[in-house]
Amino acid sequence: MHVITFLSQKGGSGKTTLSVHTAVAAEAVGKKVCIIDADPQESATTWGMSREKPTPIVATAQASDLDAALSAAEAEGIDLAIIDAPPHAAPTASQIARRSDFILVPIRPSAFDLAAVPAIMDIIRASKSRGAFILSACPFRAPEIEETRLALESYNLPIFPSEIVDRRAFARAVTTGCAVTEFESNGKAAEEIHHLWTWINNTLERI
Repeated sequence: MHVITFLSQKGGSGKTTLSVHTAVAAEAVGKKVCIIDADPQESATTWGMSREKPTPIVATAQASDLDAALSAAEAEGIDLAIIDAPPHAAPTASQIARRSDFILVPIRPSAFDLAAVPAIMDIIRASKSRGAFILSACPFRAPEIEETRLALESYNLPIFPSEIVDRRAFARAVTTGCAVTEFESNGKAAEEIHHLWTWINNTLERI
């Protein structure tokens, strides 16, 4: 079982959005997926409760329950566990990072998000897990996107080669208990999520 974590020190970066949409995209290609909602806001759990389909499974777990939740997922034959981590710093984030195969850090193209990157890097380095940045919740064709990408290159972590644009389809899908790949399967948002999942999966296959 692979474990990936969406981790951010800033709220509003799209962490939960990416967790649920990536989970559905992975499931669509045959993965048995669960989302572990470790965020006290429990937004992923709310999404799961509003969903008509019984999968992907969404389990709520505090960091102290993480080992038990992951063991239960593996016992159920889960291929991929996606952790929606709480949006604040150690020690909770550090504990989650250590249990992750791949840590994905959504970053909005803003000075505030960039200022939080050093703390995230400390967590990733200490965990000895793989990490990567995702430019997320991006304004359409904003010049700040490329500026942020250039700033992130100095940290020597992989960067998702595209970006996730702040599209209304994401919010509209979530309110109906869907993912964008179900809600507007031929839309731009769905295309971005498929691209993201393919990139993540290619990385996991090399771990």
